Amino acid sequence: MLRTILCLIVFCFGSTLVAQTKTDGAALLAKEIKLSDTAIKDFAPNLNLLDQQPIPASEYGNKKEELYKQRIKANQAKKKSGNGDEAVSPKIIQQFEGNLASSIPSDNDVAVGLDGTIVSAVNSNIQIYNSNGVSIATRSLAALASRMGTFTMNSDPRLLYDAQMDRYVIVWFTGSLSTTNKIIVGFTKTNNPADSWNFYILNGASFNDSTWSDYPIISLSNKDLFITFNQVKDNIHWSVGFKQSVIWQLDKQKGYDGDALKFTLWSDIKHNGGNLRNICPAKYQTASPDSNMYFLSVRNVANSNDTIFLLEINNTYASGKAQLKQKVLKSPIKYGFPPNAFQKKVAGKIQQLMTNDARVLAAIYENNHIHFGSNSILPSDFTATVFLGSIKNVNSLNPKVETKLLDQPGMEFGYPSMAYVGENELDHKVVYAFSHCRIDSFPGTSVIYKDAKDNFSKLLIVKEGENLINQISDSIERWGDYSNVQTLHQSPTQVILVNSFGKTNSRMGTYIAKLEINDTVKGIKPTTSILSNDRNHSIQIKPNPILDNIFQVIFELKEKEYLHFDIYDMQGRQVVKLLETAAHQGRNEFSFRPNDLDRGVYFLRIYGNKKTDITKKLVVE
Repeated sequence: MLRTILCLIVFCFGSTLVAQTKTDGAALLAKEIKLSDTAIKDFAPNLNLLDQQPIPASEYGNKKEELYKQRIKANQAKKKSGNGDEAVSPKIIQQFEGNLASSIPSDNDVAVGLDGTIVSAVNSNIQIYNSNGVSIATRSLAALASRMGTFTMNSDPRLLYDAQMDRYVIVWFTGSLSTTNKIIVGFTKTNNPADSWNFYILNGASFNDSTWSDYPIISLSNKDLFITFNQVKDNIHWSVGFKQSVIWQLDKQKGYDGDALKFTLWSDIKHNGGNLRNICPAKYQTASPDSNMYFLSVRNVANSNDTIFLLEINNTYASGKAQLKQKVLKSPIKYGFPPNAFQKKVAGKIQQLMTNDARVLAAIYENNHIHFGSNSILPSDFTATVFLGSIKNVNSLNPKVETKLLDQPGMEFGYPSMAYVGENELDHKVVYAFSHCRIDSFPGTSVIYKDAKDNFSKLLIVKEGENLINQISDSIERWGDYSNVQTLHQSPTQVILVNSFGKTNSRMGTYIAKLEINDTVKGIKPTTSILSNDRNHSIQIKPNPILDNIFQVIFELKEKEYLHFDIYDMQGRQVVKLLETAAHQGRNEFSFRPNDLDRGVYFLRIYGNKKTDITKKLVVE
């Protein structure tokens, strides 16, 4: 059984504009590259440093060493405890070993199209599979980059499938000095990732301050591609050389068309004078995303902290009106700087797995909720775990934060990712994937599921390790730096995940699996005629159908309440957020003009922070 540490809190400060610098620019026209082009000579060259890689003698390294000492002293004997009501467990319906990374760590990512085509990326190559898991094509990042110029290295590939446009996107960086660092961005020209891509080169050293761009994370809105990077100082390890985190906002249609790629680069993003560190965008979990984008950041090198920074870019690049806003939230459970995880002891020697820091590694957005995850510490025994959280009612003045530290005796966890598997806008179901290792076994991949009632399932082992990860002569091995799991848009209760495991040759293998969640418990659909609290209100609607371009709702409240007024379509998708405001005790009138609504049937939902939750059908003629 899992032991759950779960709390709920409502706490934030008002949304404010962030201290920032906003720079506009454009890349040159795209270089078109066809992955299936036989003229591409692909030798997949790669060079890894396998000699000892000690952690820098710094605040970062000293913290890791102190946690190691505390852990050795800690009592490892723990009692199992119940998890309360349990959600159903996911079911594995397809699984196979994926492409092998020749770089360290493997940096797994995945994107899956509507036809089931799977694109898998690791730290040296991308590989394309059909829906049955049969390999269609493979290309090294080095071979693709060689078609655009001469680059010293290629690292950290990130993938996305754009369901709105039926296209794929890839991002990686080259070079680890300001003199060599470039950002490579690719967009497919069709829905076939084995065919032609438009590739662009952006300057990763944009600030003339001897820093370069490291650790990309990407997300898509309805109009833009967002990429976050950490700027790291030349010739200084990333753990101590951090300068700032930046956000690229690019016009994605230009990329698909092969036109000059226009962008805004957001930099100097601060809170109370200090640069926010490791900013993570929240990926939309719908084929109909909005034009804004949310981001999360935490105090990821703090020993223990509860601060969560919620950022929002509130408009498109093309609008010229985008602003970057910030809220500061508090977690009810503290996260903390993670210790390294322990692999199985062999010949009396402990092989550690690097957990980096407590940065937000992945986040998703669905129906006014954000779900996220990071590495953290389990304070009871100084072991590595994952910190999983949700931010509910993101657009409200008082978002609700729920957090959990995953705890199972004898196991450690790292590098979480997540995907949404709900079936309506009140059905907030999530699958979390992450790496695990056992004290008596080897590194592998696991998942856990959270249902519509916030119950967690038992841990499901997707792939158990076959051996240690042991490629570096030092006792500290690379484990991450990220994983991914994506919902299948054609089958919203199924997901594809990609992650790593320890292979028999002591290398890091890649594992791909398809999972299904057969959960009959649903969230309350917004298209129900009247929600349960509707009968507690006196309500009048006029006129309905709407004939004279005005709509009015008259309702009564027993007490003052902060209310939301939203419009949904027949499929339960939010069409527009009309208003958020305080309504008075007694009789209230709400009206709006549906000028921009097409003819058809809609639902008006009025809900608040107390008892009010009303859904009424509207007919626009």
